[in-house]
Amino acid sequence: MKRRAFLQSSVYVASAATSLLWAPHSNAAGAHSSSGHDQYFARLNDTLKRAGPGRPVMLIDTARMNHNTDQLVRSIGKEKTYRVVVKSLPSVPLLKHVTQRAKTEALMVFHQPFLNAIAQTFPDSDALLGKPMPVRAAETFYKNLPSDAAFNPAKQVQWLVDSEARLAQYLHLAKTLGIKLQVNFEIDVGLRRGGFASTEILGRAIALATAHPTHLTVTGIMGYEPHLSGMKADLSHPEVQKVLTRYHAAIAQLKNHGLGLEHMTLNGAGSHTLKIYERDRTMNDLSAGSGVVMPTDFDTHHLLDNRPALFIATPILKRYDQNPIVTARKERLYYIYGGKWKAKMVSPAETGDPLYESTNQSPITTPGNSDLQVDDYMFLRPTQSEFVMLQFGDLLTVTDGEIDQRWPVFHQTG
Repeated sequence: MKRRAFLQSSVYVASAATSLLWAPHSNAAGAHSSSGHDQYFARLNDTLKRAGPGRPVMLIDTARMNHNTDQLVRSIGKEKTYRVVVKSLPSVPLLKHVTQRAKTEALMVFHQPFLNAIAQTFPDSDALLGKPMPVRAAETFYKNLPSDAAFNPAKQVQWLVDSEARLAQYLHLAKTLGIKLQVNFEIDVGLRRGGFASTEILGRAIALATAHPTHLTVTGIMGYEPHLSGMKADLSHPEVQKVLTRYHAAIAQLKNHGLGLEHMTLNGAGSHTLKIYERDRTMNDLSAGSGVVMPTDFDTHHLLDNRPALFIATPILKRYDQNPIVTARKERLYYIYGGKWKAKMVSPAETGDPLYESTNQSPITTPGNSDLQVDDYMFLRPTQSEFVMLQFGDLLTVTDGEIDQRWPVFHQTG
């Protein structure tokens, strides 16, 4: 029997014995109680009941976001470029806020429609692709780029190349369209998720690119190392040393082919790991996105000073004074608006997992002393930012407990 059917039948069996308990709790005459939330979430709850849209929303705390951005900038330092990861902050106003505060124009992009949006809204940006894109996606980007665009991809887009075969595809595209492409080489620094795994093969790719200067320009290398995430590692850690050894070998290949490093993008790291490289000068370009808003997957060692700034807020649709399925436990049962997000309940505290997963309305149990009412809000922290932020329409920014802006998010297609 499926879990939902089991739960529904259990409710039916229990209804005769618990009919008085299984009566919806009404909120008389607009009375308000927010017990179950601490002061921070109680204030957000009051604000949303007064000024929110009455549906699930994604909130960004601007003060916390600014604090986190400053922390990342401090770790990266003045001698390196902070490259803001677009997929983790998928909103033009959000990206503008972060790039302006961080004083950077460098972006990392993972999706062709986002790249076209960046070309239109960030005409001075430098966009590095964060994953190797099918050549067809690159062709689509150029077809969708307005002919009068101020953005010049020949100087402002670095296409990520992970193999000789993909480089050959990109060279063919450049010849077909009569354009010049900038290419950045992905190297495997230990993640084992693709990229050039040997310096010999990387050397052949560099040689091919430099042999076609009319159509290809080598702009650097990228080595991503999230396998270091969560480690209490510094530069002396053996795994970090392995990453840097592989990176140095790739840099040597650039030099062997007569390429100077002064204008190269030597990219690496991510929110989890960039703090490791505060005193290292191997990479000159470090990426971070989710560390700005801190979903739960980023509660890791090197981000302990960052603060959660991203929350899902969803209204309570129904309240029952006791969970009728487990009558021996003194719990309250709430149904929230929506659910099944990549998120974890953060307020009220000690809230149980949903009795079953539903994208429509999810049953949530709380301790019996929780006294939230229908139309109050519950709050969750997303486990990730990149896709979850696209599920709620405009992002609502909160400053000093008040909603002050609505920031549109990117479209997945276009």
